[in-house]
This record gives sequence, structure tokens and C-alpha cells, in this order.
Amino acid sequence: MLGTDRPLGPVRDTQEGPMKDVMVTVSGFVGNNPALHVNPAKDRQWTTFRVASTRRYVNDDGEWTDGRTLWFTVKAWQAAAANVARSVRKGDPVVVTGRLEIDEWTGPDGQERMTLEIAASAVGIDATRGKVEFSRMVHHGPLGAPDPFAVDAPAGDDEPAPDTGAAPEPEGEGQRELVNA
Repeated sequence: MLGTDRPLGPVRDTQEGPMKDVMVTVSGFVGNNPALHVNPAKDRQWTTFRVASTRRYVNDDGEWTDGRTLWFTVKAWQAAAANVARSVRKGDPVVVTGRLEIDEWTGPDGQERMTLEIAASAVGIDATRGKVEFSRMVHHGPLGAPDPFAVDAPAGDDEPAPDTGAAPEPEGEGQRELVNA
């Protein structure tokens, strides 16, 4: 009910009080292959990639026109990072939901720079633009072998995935970059 002291929208409680986050949903196309970053010292992993979103509108002549393209850096963390790195490729149509952040820094030329970032809570292939098939991630490596793309699987889900008969991807295509930070 309006008029109460209850904040509207997404809220996180902090020691300083309620914190309001700006949550966004963006649909667009992936601009680069995701890079998986691993920091073993802090037991953290994250994936970053860029998304371009171009507004389309009908101009005064009644024709569809492309508007300005906005670029966002998307970051996914922990288990989601590995799933995104394996699932998303440059050129894929995606829908991303998450917290909007601004990263500001000074470039080597002394100019102030800014990037729009989305701390992703959800990343999905846009099924309105093509067929999508979902499969759960299951670790298939030998026991004890480190796998930077591994995700926790439910107990009893160790069986290998069925062979789909799909041809292997050509060398270099669909490859993911592993970056240690």
C-alpha cells in the first residue's frame, strides 16, 4: 500500500539500512565469446561478455528504423559463470536480467570512461529468435580431476549424457577462453 514506509522495488538490507538496486532486463545479441575468469585464491569464478541492444522503431515515413545501440558488459558469478561460458556464443540472441551497475575508470589517455554492467541473475538464449534446447550440466571428468566448468550435480545424476550423433565442432569454433586472475 502506498503511503507506508515500506520501500518499493528490489531491496537488500544492509547495515546502513535498505538498499535499492536498479534491476534491468535487456534483450540483444552477444558481441564476443564469454571469458571464464578463475581466482583460485578466493575460490571465485566469473564470466564476462558483451551484449548489444538496438532499439527498433517506426519512423515518420512508417518504416522500421534502427535506433542507437547500447552496449552492456554482463557478469555472471560462480556456478552460473561456468554454465554461461559453455552455453553462450558470439552472435547468440540473449535475454539478460540483473542488477545494473556502472563501472567508471580513467583510461591510459587520462580520459574518464564508463561502462554499463549487468550483474546477471539470469541469462537465456532468446527462444523467439530460434530453437533452444536445454540440458543440465553434469560433471563427466575423472574423479579428483579439476574441471573449471564443473557445476554441482544432484546425487545420482552421474550417468553420461546420451550420444546425440551430432558432429564435433570444427577446431576453434565454440571454444571458451579460460583466464586465471
